[in-house]
Amino acid sequence: MFVPRAGECHPVSAGTVGQGTEYRPVDCGQSHEVETVFVGIFTGVYGVPDHSPAPGSSSRRAARTDCDQRVHEFLGDDWQAGRLRLEVVVPSTTAWTGGARWYRCDLGEVVSMQDRTFVARTGSLAGALDQPSPLRWGCFNPSANAAGDVGILAPVACTEPHQSEFAGLYLEADLPYDDFAANADQVHQRCRRVVADYVGLPVDDDLRHRFGTIYDYPFKDEWDDGNLAVRCLLWRDQPPLTRSVRDGGTAALPVRQG
Repeated sequence: MFVPRAGECHPVSAGTVGQGTEYRPVDCGQSHEVETVFVGIFTGVYGVPDHSPAPGSSSRRAARTDCDQRVHEFLGDDWQAGRLRLEVVVPSTTAWTGGARWYRCDLGEVVSMQDRTFVARTGSLAGALDQPSPLRWGCFNPSANAAGDVGILAPVACTEPHQSEFAGLYLEADLPYDDFAANADQVHQRCRRVVADYVGLPVDDDLRHRFGTIYDYPFKDEWDDGNLAVRCLLWRDQPPLTRSVRDGGTAALPVRQG
């Protein structure tokens, strides 16, 4: 029975279903898109389904939970704190019928927070977020699209003038994707608390007058599979910031007048 191996890299992403005929791993020192961090087996409390786990199924959600934990240990931090993407890969229907019960935790580098296309890289990602790294989210200058919403988040060094900074994550309640997407006010409220913890600000009536928030969230298929992490960024237009506000307290983000 074919079972993929952890520690191998792959020239292109397999997506969500792995085909044995397309399994051509390469040394991680060579150009590749994803790295298999862990390979698990569908067993335990969720049982083993009689078909390859469908998107949104309890088995697939359990596999993602395990992959999140394994990848956290591998990187040294939550993968969503950096320019990375996790894919959970399961066997094809044919392979499942033949007895395959594995799942792969594949990790790769992406273009940006909004463009989650994998990019070719060399070298393993082991320990990549266990220290300061260019893969970590930092500071940005956001632009507005035609509708007035946030367009492109252009990364910039935190020592250069900027308007936005990544502050952290929170896990949303396990609710339908459309319900989450329709409740922006609640998301902004929760992100304000994430920013307050990051900067060291009191959570009081002045909080909303110190900064605004921008948030980024998973695609629907990822959400249905149990990825409920919301990325929170602070936003302040004038005057522009010229350094990180982490642990800066009230002096870093004073109450805005007017």
